[in-house]
Amino acid sequence: MDYRKELDRLYEIEYGDVPELAFRLAATGIGAYVHYNYTESSLALFWYSGFALTHAVYFTVLRRRPDVCTIYDAIKCGMLFLVMLLAFIWFPASLIASDDIALRISGTAGTGALLIFLIYRADTLKWMVWGEILVVAGAVSAVILARIPDVSVFGAKIVMAFSGIALIAYFAKTILDHRRRRIEAEAASIRSVQAQKMEAVGQLAGGVAHDFNNILTAITGNLELYEEVEDKNERDQFVREAHLAAVRAAGLVSLLLAYSRKSTLTVSEYVVGDIFDQVRILARRLLPSSIQMNLHPAPEGMRIKVDQNQLITAMINLIVNARDAMNGTGLLEIHAEACEVQEPIPMLSGAMLRPGHYVCLIIEDDGPGIPKDILTRVTEPFFTTKGIGEGSGLGLSMVEGFTQPSGGGMMIGTSSSGTRVQLYIPCPECAGRSSNAVDQDVERPLRSVTMLHQ
Repeated sequence: MDYRKELDRLYEIEYGDVPELAFRLAATGIGAYVHYNYTESSLALFWYSGFALTHAVYFTVLRRRPDVCTIYDAIKCGMLFLVMLLAFIWFPASLIASDDIALRISGTAGTGALLIFLIYRADTLKWMVWGEILVVAGAVSAVILARIPDVSVFGAKIVMAFSGIALIAYFAKTILDHRRRRIEAEAASIRSVQAQKMEAVGQLAGGVAHDFNNILTAITGNLELYEEVEDKNERDQFVREAHLAAVRAAGLVSLLLAYSRKSTLTVSEYVVGDIFDQVRILARRLLPSSIQMNLHPAPEGMRIKVDQNQLITAMINLIVNARDAMNGTGLLEIHAEACEVQEPIPMLSGAMLRPGHYVCLIIEDDGPGIPKDILTRVTEPFFTTKGIGEGSGLGLSMVEGFTQPSGGGMMIGTSSSGTRVQLYIPCPECAGRSSNAVDQDVERPLRSVTMLHQ
């Protein structure tokens, strides 16, 4: 079991829905105050104070859960929840056992709401589920044992006992069934993901085999021709062609390593402006004079920790894709800015860009944009809109494979007036210089990043 994932789920259930949490705590507090005024007993305030205290301890422990959780972390959180459950249920159970009809109704409502919440939780740890069942069973049994002596008719006592047993049994069956169904749904989801991975591996293997076959054909063909001719200039040309094919093979391997996230990142601190200077030199050789490139100066002193070579390779891939998208003419804009992500943002890969401070590297063109029906596929390996032999379809996969292990991400926005690519590189030092916040509610094509046509 992934205990970190389970504790993440527990935290999300208890504290993820802030309006629901506020309503739950407010309703409990108001209920305690109303009971205090109605009964003139401080027992309700004592109950609420204890419940709030256990809630605060439970929240603190879940909030500080380690990045790698063990079974002991899960047991600790599970035990704390059972303590919090006990701190809550004893008071509504005692109200059900009282003689006042108003108190009995309020106690029944509180207990019913708790049972619904426990069923909704559908906890994974079986011992924890049985602990919840035992707590509820103890509360129901205590109510029946407290009231059954007041009933003189033997048949009525039997009905009371049977009703309590039926409630406990049905609650136990329901909560166990919900647990089983959730586990089965998660298992089915994992199987689906594995099937998709196998399909991707098949596509990857087929694409690699095709590309390497073309490269090997170029190498072996040039070497065979080398043996057939005697002219030195022609033989040198064949050797150069074979060498270029070998370089292409090495580049393909590099792309595959980046795609598979297996390449080693050599991370150091670099000035963004220095990286832009190197990108400018390389881009001059790739762009025709009919394409105007505006590489805006990076903010002075802006620094990032990154694998410089892979970042430059990723930016060059995006520049080449932009060049091809503009069909030889247009405007290419490149600039950097500090930004703050305030809420998790989904990317095309399904991963989430976490809240934090980033350096955002933006590359945008004024080409025709990416068709909306293929936008979600552009980061798939070997997916390309270019003609046969014009692209491997690994460019965007490589860029994505670089940004995520670096702790950042890539997003793509596009329209009929062009495409924009944004690469997010973590930069905690940018906290004081963030020029804009990435708003989750902004229209996706403008908030997303990048444009790339593979």
